[in-house]
Order: sequence, then structure tokens, then C-alpha cells
Amino acid sequence: MRSDREEWPEGYTKEQADQAEIGEARLLAKQRTSRAAVTCQRYWPSNFDVCGAIRDKYNSLGGVGSFLFLPTSGNIINPGGTGERVTFANGPIYWSAAGGAHPVVNSFLNRWGILGYEGSYLKYPTTDEIVLPDGGRRQEFQDGAIYVSFQNAIGSAIQNGPLRDKYNSVGGLTPGSSLLGYLTEDHIRTLPDGQGQMARFQNGVIYYHPTYGAWVVRGGILNHWEFIGFEGGTLGYPASDEYVENGAIKQLFENHLLEFGALEPDPSTPQARADFGNPIEFYAGDEKVLRGVGGTLNIRRNSAEFDSRKLSYGFEISQSAILYRAQYGTSTPKDCTTAIYSRSRGVHFKDNDPRHKNMIITRVYHNSVGNHDDNREYALNISCGFHNKTQNLNGRGTLAYGYFVAHVDRTYIFRIR
Repeated sequence: MRSDREEWPEGYTKEQADQAEIGEARLLAKQRTSRAAVTCQRYWPSNFDVCGAIRDKYNSLGGVGSFLFLPTSGNIINPGGTGERVTFANGPIYWSAAGGAHPVVNSFLNRWGILGYEGSYLKYPTTDEIVLPDGGRRQEFQDGAIYVSFQNAIGSAIQNGPLRDKYNSVGGLTPGSSLLGYLTEDHIRTLPDGQGQMARFQNGVIYYHPTYGAWVVRGGILNHWEFIGFEGGTLGYPASDEYVENGAIKQLFENHLLEFGALEPDPSTPQARADFGNPIEFYAGDEKVLRGVGGTLNIRRNSAEFDSRKLSYGFEISQSAILYRAQYGTSTPKDCTTAIYSRSRGVHFKDNDPRHKNMIITRVYHNSVGNHDDNREYALNISCGFHNKTQNLNGRGTLAYGYFVAHVDRTYIFRIR
């Protein structure tokens, strides 16, 4: 017997190996005397027959020497007779008439299984894993795709349709170099209003509404839209991508036009140059005042006798910026929000304090954040929106060209010592 000449893999006994060899001989004898085409094969020392297109795919991958290793089942008819599968030591191969035979393994198999395998909205696979230029991967299915990356090793799914079409149009087939990057969660196919859809990515979101279409929202515009309640807020759904007009970044929403104006630094001040480029280093008890054209940031670390890692900061927008961005001057309320990002760990802190909503713009915005890791770089992002009073005069469902919520956004990079 073959088992007397070769060592069988771990997990199999000599008796199982011998039974597999006997079964293999009987299968070959049957196929030699049959007029039917040879469609099945047994892979010693496994005692299962693998047949048809799945056998051909398995052999094309290298059979027993492939990453799948040995079969652990024969061909299994899937529920409803829609296709077949064979399980192997390291994952299955699925076959359907529409998609052919393809392995689904590791994170792809886990995510597909969570959604319901071939019974999910993705249905059957239509490709093997596709390796992307930056090392990420995607696998196509009949009605969507799953993406796996270093940034999202568990994988996320997106369904075919207008939202994915938009993603593909901004680089979604190779997301490592795209505008939005990789998915960070599964495509949400129904939002609370029962009409819209959305998908979240590393660098922004795509929202779709059957009336307004599918559009990208990102950066400071996304920060402000999130702050006022996404599509459930006064702006409603996005109705365009962002665009630049007269030096300002703008984006049209269902009810209003949002204008985003960044506060540019004054190049004559070394503080401003550090603000927008080189990290700012300071110790417990230090205080830095950073000035730009539009506003001033005051940052302090409390002395060591208190919490030496606590960061306190205030942000004041100049009256010239206020008057330029808000038609109603000092009577216009502002909403401010901040986020502290560890540059190697993602979001460390996000402020959603309701006291920072609808502030009178002559007030200085201020907050404190503790529990930072020393010897690590952080980025402090501050966003303030000026609410044009006319925004409340227009009902939802009407595109109101000319009405806007102005927005200023600024990021400071600092290193705590």
C-alpha cells in the first residue's frame, strides 16, 4: 500500500490512508469502463471525491499542494440547488453557473459568512481574490465585492449599484491610491428614512439618495455635516461633490449650499509655519500661541503638580473672518467641534459637548483633554460652522442655491514631551 512507502499527513491514520487508496482505485476502474467523461478525482489520503468544475479549479491551484490543502468533503449541493461547494482544510471552493468556481478563504470567507454566504445580497463569487497594488485585496461577487486591507483586516462588503459605481469612479477598484481609500465598515443599504444608503471609507463617505444621486462627502465639510446630524440635519442629503468657486470649497446639499473656507496661515509668523507643517514640541507648563490670518489658538500643558499630560486649548476666530464668512456678523451663532488624533492610533478624543453648539461668535471656544501618551505626535483638528439665518427659511426637499453654512477648519500638529 502507498502508506507503507509514504508518510501520510498529520490528522490521518494508516487505515484512513489505505481506505482512500482503495477508493481511488475503484473510482479509476469505474471511469475506465464508463463512456462518461472523467469528472471526479480522489486526493490521497483524503477519502472524498471532488468532481466537476470544482475539481478543475482545485487542480489549477495546485491540488493538494495548494493553499487549500486536502479536501474535507465531497461536492455538496447548496440550499435551493443554486450551486455546489467542496470544503478543504483551509477553506471552500464554491461553484455556480453564473459565477464559475472560486475559493473563498480567510477574511473574505468570514465576512461573506456573516452576511449569509450565497444567500446574502452578494450571492456567489465571480473571481478569486484580486491582489491590489498596495497589498490590499478584493473579491468580486455576483452583486458586490468584499475588500480586505492592512487598515481593515476583517474586511467589509459593498453592494453593486449607484453607490458602488460612484466609489469605482473615484478609484474604488484600486482603493489604496483612490480619493476615499478602503471601506471601514459594510455598506449600509437602508438608512433610517428608508430611502438612502451610505458607505464609510478611510477618507470620507458616499451617500446615495434616489432623488439626489450618489456623492462623496469628506474633510471639513464632512466634519460639519456630521456635527449637525448628517442627512437628518438641516442640510439633508448631499446633491453634488465638493467643488471650488472663487477660492472657496463648496458642496450642494438637499436644502442648502455649504461653503468651506480654510483659515490660511500668515507666512510671516514662524508659529503659523510650525502650525501647518512641523510638529510643535512643548513640555508640561508650556504655553504656545499660534496665529493665522483667521484666528488664534492658545495651547497649554498643565504643570506637573496637576496632570502633566492634560492639554488645554482655546480658539478665537478674528472678526474679519467672522464678517467675511457670516452675513449677520456677531449675531450669527457658531457650532464648534474638535478631535484629537494620535497620528499612529487614529482618533483619540472627539468633542461633542452640546455647550459648544449655537455659541455666540464673540465667545472664545475652549476645552481640555487629558490622558495623552507622552513622546507621541498628535493632531488637533478644530472646526467651526457659521449658520446663516436664512437656512431655516427653506423647507427640506428644495435645492436652495445661494444659502450656505460657512465653515472654517484648522489642524494643528503637536508633540508632547
